[in-house]
Amino acid sequence: MNLNDFLASIAETKFFSEEGEMPSGCYSFASRVDAKYAADGLCDEAGYAARAAAILAKELEALKAANTAYAAYVDAHAHAHAEAGISAEEAADAIRDASLVASCLAAWNDHTEANTAYALRRWQVWKAGFGVLGDIQGTLYCYRRWK
Repeated sequence: MNLNDFLASIAETKFFSEEGEMPSGCYSFASRVDAKYAADGLCDEAGYAARAAAILAKELEALKAANTAYAAYVDAHAHAHAEAGISAEEAADAIRDASLVASCLAAWNDHTEANTAYALRRWQVWKAGFGVLGDIQGTLYCYRRWK
């Protein structure tokens, strides 16, 4: 998948459909609130921040990545709000991960690069129809839509 393919796929994502299979290494919770409660005090987003800093360190690629991430943000935001019942927090989670994938693809365009592989793993959860709250020591804390 290249950057353009990814951006086009955002509109096809069936948020919270639970139709797909989550990748290994995920904990699944009944809701975002349950996942957040379980992760409180444990969630180490330092890895996420380090990945973002690594992207920004590559100056030319970072500018391109920022523009691409913004485009992904706009696409994901519009699509997430079009989906009935998605909360602002759930939409923000999806937007964060769409921006991360777009930034990585713009900066490296290499699926085997560690940051890109990580971002695509997170997006795989969204494509499967679940949400991603965060990453705790390599385990993704995932959730279903609260009904």
